[in-house]
Amino acid sequence: MSTELQLIDTIFFSDKRKNLLLLLKDGPKTIEEIKKGLKVSSSPIMAQIRILLKEGMLVQKGDSYCLSVKGKLIIPKMEPLLATFQVFDENHDYWARQNLRTLPPHLLDRIGELGSCKELLPERTHIFDYPPEIMDPLYKSRTVTEISSIFRPGYPSLYLDLAKKGIEVSLVLERQICERLISDYRADVKEFLNMENAHLFVCDQKIELASSIVTDRFISLSMISKEGRYYNHEMISFEKSALVWGQELINYYKDLSEQITQI
Repeated sequence: MSTELQLIDTIFFSDKRKNLLLLLKDGPKTIEEIKKGLKVSSSPIMAQIRILLKEGMLVQKGDSYCLSVKGKLIIPKMEPLLATFQVFDENHDYWARQNLRTLPPHLLDRIGELGSCKELLPERTHIFDYPPEIMDPLYKSRTVTEISSIFRPGYPSLYLDLAKKGIEVSLVLERQICERLISDYRADVKEFLNMENAHLFVCDQKIELASSIVTDRFISLSMISKEGRYYNHEMISFEKSALVWGQELINYYKDLSEQITQI
């Protein structure tokens, strides 16, 4: 086995070693602190410490163990990859169905920032409705933005109601979706645009996603399948890193859009 493959095996093919390295990223720990932090006994963890010492990932200083220079260089680069593995492993079937190329490349590279996600499956009687699981946190949010290439029954009543409750609301829609909204709900759209905390953007470029809602509490993501179909399955995350990721997704499409202030 090459040195590179041996190092990969050392780090990634043992949860105990992986968790130990991540724990020591925050600084030196005694064996008692390691046992407490990882909730393990002495014998099993000492076996892993000896392996990592041999591979040059750790050094011992007195009664404490810490990352070596080599470890300090490798571990920060390891974390994004581990996060990506976690995202895909937790919802393998969902991600396997999606066309991931619909995500902007710079955000696809950082998809691990979505963290712990949950797939929301719609009931057959409410196939195109917003999932009930997001409604409570939606109304508790301070800011709500949705980008969309599909027309949902919630336009515009839901977002008009959110805006009336003082929530900062933005809609970023593909041109054809925006035109239908204005055509079918002209009076509601006018009322929406007359509110200081309500904003409407139209995007002339194709929005590759079906929809994404980003608030200060959660992000939901609804994608197009590899076959080009929309199944209205939402992937939702409440992780702080996901909110930052989601805001960048919103900004990406806002930068391609024009704000509508009157009709």
